[in-house]
Amino acid sequence: MVIKRWLASVLAVLSCLAPAIVWAADTGSISGVVFDQGGQLVEGATVRLTGDPLPGERVATTDSNGAYRFPLLLPGAYILEVTKQGSGSAKRAVTVQVDVDAQTDVVLGLNLNETIEVSAAAPVVDLKTTEVNFNYDAQLIKELPLQRTYAGLFQLIPGVAENNNATPGMVSGGATRQDNTYLIDGVNITNPGFGYLSTEVNEFDIAEFNVKRGAISAEFGRSSGFVTNAVTRSGTNQLKGGFRFEAIPKSLIAEAETPLALENTDRWIPAYALGGPIMKNKLFFYTSGQLIKSTTSERVNNLGPVPDSETTTTEFFGKLTFAPVQSQFFNVGYRVRPSETAFGSVGINDSPEVATDNEGTNRVATANWNMFFSQRNYVEAKYLRLDEEGEQVARTDLGYRPTFDINNLRQMGYFVDPVTGYRYGGAPLLLNRQNYVRNEFRLNTGTLVNLGKTSHDIRGGFMYEDTEEDLTRNANGWGTITLVEAGRRYQGSYYPTQNPQLSKSRTYSFFVQDNIQIGSRLVVNAGMLFNKDEFAQQIGDARNTFLTFDYGDQLQPRLGVNYNIRKGKGDKVYANYGRYYGSDQKSSARAHAPLRLVQNTPFFDAVTGALISDTTSSNTTNRVIRPGLQPTYTDEWLIGYATPLGGNWGLDAFYMDRTAKDFIEDQPSTNLGPPENFVVDNLQNARRDYRAFTVELNRRMADRWSTTVSYAWSELKGNYDLDYAAGAVFNTSSILQDGPGVYIEDDFRYGKLGEDRPHVLKVFGTYMITDNFSLGGYVRAQSGTPWERRVQDWYSGYRLLIEPLGTNRNDFWTNVDFLAAYNLRFGSRVVTRLEARVLNLFNQQTALSRDNRAFLDPRTRQFNGTQVAGDPASYTRALIINTNQPNAALGQPTSYAPPRRLLLTARIDF
Repeated sequence: MVIKRWLASVLAVLSCLAPAIVWAADTGSISGVVFDQGGQLVEGATVRLTGDPLPGERVATTDSNGAYRFPLLLPGAYILEVTKQGSGSAKRAVTVQVDVDAQTDVVLGLNLNETIEVSAAAPVVDLKTTEVNFNYDAQLIKELPLQRTYAGLFQLIPGVAENNNATPGMVSGGATRQDNTYLIDGVNITNPGFGYLSTEVNEFDIAEFNVKRGAISAEFGRSSGFVTNAVTRSGTNQLKGGFRFEAIPKSLIAEAETPLALENTDRWIPAYALGGPIMKNKLFFYTSGQLIKSTTSERVNNLGPVPDSETTTTEFFGKLTFAPVQSQFFNVGYRVRPSETAFGSVGINDSPEVATDNEGTNRVATANWNMFFSQRNYVEAKYLRLDEEGEQVARTDLGYRPTFDINNLRQMGYFVDPVTGYRYGGAPLLLNRQNYVRNEFRLNTGTLVNLGKTSHDIRGGFMYEDTEEDLTRNANGWGTITLVEAGRRYQGSYYPTQNPQLSKSRTYSFFVQDNIQIGSRLVVNAGMLFNKDEFAQQIGDARNTFLTFDYGDQLQPRLGVNYNIRKGKGDKVYANYGRYYGSDQKSSARAHAPLRLVQNTPFFDAVTGALISDTTSSNTTNRVIRPGLQPTYTDEWLIGYATPLGGNWGLDAFYMDRTAKDFIEDQPSTNLGPPENFVVDNLQNARRDYRAFTVELNRRMADRWSTTVSYAWSELKGNYDLDYAAGAVFNTSSILQDGPGVYIEDDFRYGKLGEDRPHVLKVFGTYMITDNFSLGGYVRAQSGTPWERRVQDWYSGYRLLIEPLGTNRNDFWTNVDFLAAYNLRFGSRVVTRLEARVLNLFNQQTALSRDNRAFLDPRTRQFNGTQVAGDPASYTRALIINTNQPNAALGQPTSYAPPRRLLLTARIDF
């Protein structure tokens, strides 16, 4: 560990001296060298680039080294034409992928015909960067049996397990499920407060899907998980479009192990897309839309029948692409996605009266401007406006703090039966409104410089981000009601009447990077990212900034080395170090605000119903931020080897080590008794370590078939697990460290974390039987989730461990999906596609989670006298735990893999 710290410090200094390669977030590039037939470099050759993604053309001239370069190209197919009087001409077809440089050398004077017999695909191995980068284009996505959503594409990511979570984007990439970054066209659509995927995307819109699994460069920020980027389609000089209808009737879904599963749902999804020219070679348009209509019916849960639930989601997307002159390029897009759900939020143990009506609207507006001063210099500017509005309204209005009646607990609030765990009454909140806004501006520039025997691709940029959360919570009755203190009291938990909380943040970011080519075989990627974060609360007209992490607190070096072992064979060994500060989630702006929304905890006599006390919960009161607070960071070390194997095959194998430190939590100011007077501080004893070895074997489409095989062994251990809940949590203000039973120092707290999956195997591929008939398959096999026996903690949650974390593990989960499609062609332009996808082909409804409650006794807040001042774990040991009610359902499944479903699709493209 001493050596690792020393080396990290050395690398940090070196990266300051040599500012890592970065490609623009939604584009790739083409570069190469032009030779004559005698092998001599050709200076002054004219290189013209055309293609569907490009309005008009781009022109470059080779320099004294015979080199040319086209940066900032949208993914897709291009034609490269090179001419030089006296030397001849040549044409090449080139495929561009996101964040990949398509290296295309050209020999003039070869006798190629106009059908362009020689083509250059994106390289199997990118020799210029250490980023662990994967690309999937629209054609491959269409031929695979995937969920046709942004989140559905996560199934392709090597080493990332599926967890069947209802919240989009809640999968782990080597950190918590909330540490990933999600982009559209290179701008951030991650929820600014809690790190989940903010909006979905129409299948028609995705031109290419890019994933960064590790060694993430400075331009792409500080995600300690993975970064995904969905690049949207643009119009072209040719009018193109399509219509798609997907049917998922419940009659084509197998019977589920649990009757409340969403598979009792009929879904109907019509969608369209249309794009074309407004001004040929200058101005293109693209538009799309879809309607998702789903009705969940015939539900029966543990309490009886549940009324039908209906969800309606509509979506519209529009985009303009404009190239007024060859040196400038504009993209402007707008997406709106409103959604409504009637009679939602009823779980397997919920009475129908706790249902809510939900509605929300997501909006994403983007603008992008590129300007090229020459083939060596450019400027790129991007703007994003993200709005995420959502509210839940209780269908059963219980009033505010009604007169407490122990004989009518269902009218008092959201009552949890202490024996069965069933929930009655009404939703705990009459109104829960959460609205988010993100404004983001980016400005990048780059230049290519030759210095002696080295070449430098130097880039730098600035980013400004402003986020806001507007939160309103109104109590329903007395909120959540539970039986506590060995059955002597009822406890409520509700929000008293208070004004909405307006939480704000600002982030300023600078990066500088250099891709240093040394000779023909060595490339050094070096960079530095600087961030400043401000967390504030708006009170009236005043903005109160209460926490700042400055640039000096968040210096993030990145240093990578690539070496071509077998000269000219296209392979490389690579290594990378990076530091990532985890301040992207801005939930601290709410959690640690001076005037945050608080909750009250009333106690009632369980016999008479008399109110004993009604006080503000100490763990929801205003915090004191300790001086010297440091932001959480992750150090990542990565080493790998990648090589083409011939015959369109490629191999990439890498080992990754991530260690996270300086976790932030609100915690009792002392550990001397019942928690009170909370402060915000770093957790000195918190740990989280991730180690993974991943190998991917890939065969590109050739001879009618393609395949990808990936396997990952990993280990995720620690005593600080933010993935303890089904949904998103505060990343600096969770329940952890709030009191006895949830201290990180507790016995058994260190072990396998909730997202630990030692083995993840993925195999997917496509086969074109004929030009019109295709098959696709997807297999995923992964370890089950770890679990352990628990009892109630200080706050009545089942989080107090009575055996080591991760003692048990759910069953190994294997899933097989299958696709068959037939294309009917009408003329040269119209194709009708009939498609069937079977998800979970063999109907393996594996248990994904189990009841971990060892005893059902209500919690107490009494100690046996053995606690030791200053030792938090001793307070958990001393907490009196009753064991009079063993849980007969301990270890029984509580959720299952979704059953087999048949999805039918008809699609027309022209």
